[in-house]
Amino acid sequence: MAGLLALAAAAPSLSLAKPANRWAKVDAVARRMVAERLVPGVQVCVRKAGVTALSRGYGQADLETATPMTPATVCRIGSVSKQFTAAGILLLAQDGKLSLDDPLSRFIPDFPNAERLTIRRLLSHTTGLGNYTETTPPELVWQASRTDRDTAQMLEVMRATGAKLLFEPGTNYRYSNTGFVLLGVVIEKLAGESYRDFMQARLFTPLGLAHTAVDDAAEIVPNRAAGYTDDPKAPSGFDNASFTSMTYPGGAGALRSTCEDLCAWHVALLGGRALQPAMLQAMLTPITLNDGAPPMQTNRKGEKAPVRYGFGIGVGPVDGHAAVSHGGSIQGFGSYLETLPAEHVTLAMIINTDGGAKAPPAFGPAWAELQTTVRAAALAA
Repeated sequence: MAGLLALAAAAPSLSLAKPANRWAKVDAVARRMVAERLVPGVQVCVRKAGVTALSRGYGQADLETATPMTPATVCRIGSVSKQFTAAGILLLAQDGKLSLDDPLSRFIPDFPNAERLTIRRLLSHTTGLGNYTETTPPELVWQASRTDRDTAQMLEVMRATGAKLLFEPGTNYRYSNTGFVLLGVVIEKLAGESYRDFMQARLFTPLGLAHTAVDDAAEIVPNRAAGYTDDPKAPSGFDNASFTSMTYPGGAGALRSTCEDLCAWHVALLGGRALQPAMLQAMLTPITLNDGAPPMQTNRKGEKAPVRYGFGIGVGPVDGHAAVSHGGSIQGFGSYLETLPAEHVTLAMIINTDGGAKAPPAFGPAWAELQTTVRAAALAA
């Protein structure tokens, strides 16, 4: 998989020799989302053949100060964090500190069913673990996530809320934030340092991701965006998002970044700069179950289809193109990162609203339309 993409120095926006209006539809969709108060702000970056083809911000990063959203505005990225955590685990495998088939009991021996949960299954959401972020009522997770917790306290949360096995490990697929919090703990135990420090030293700094970090709400971050929750009844159309301690999502979703850094990350990862070829190939290989078959789930058309997921990242086709992709959502923010390897196209976008239960019906279709429009423009460029 090494050399899948070529990493090149970032060039100015619109650096490819094509007519400037090729991004007009992207501008129109993004500006409409802002004008219709579906998002406060959005940032979009496209890289093609290693060159920055588009890098723009729309709307506002902070409604109270009327600060514009730019491509350099720092936002939380939610579950796009999972591929970084997966890469961290694979770095430790490269170092000889773990095997993908090691049981969790080697690292967290007192976790329920730990001897039956392997690192490979945790990385691919095939452990059968529940999801600690799914609460009844949903608002309970917002309350729980307000409190800072250390690693031991987060493990207690995992034991109490997400440790029950919903199926036998390796027999099905079920997306689990719980599993990736546990992977973050494994990183800490093997690295002998915090998840935050390990990720900074082994991934963010070496790859030049200057605006990417494991977030800390207490830290002063230049150009940090405010996060919002949709509220059509509010004068602005939004409320401030519920406060979230980044200790709560941990390895499942605690990172902050920018659209430009996310594009640079995929170019580096898929270009072989983050992982050795064998580890990158493992990360991008679709998972199979104990019987060797892919997991099956019902798609949006009501049809049974195979789950195309690797380690912390989707590896299934998008609009008929082979793709490596993942979305993210966390209180106040949404994100999407995708690479089309054959076309050498990477696109990233971040919004500073979570599109939650109070979002207008038009939000979901508009967010999907933006992704489709950016992809089409990038392919045409």
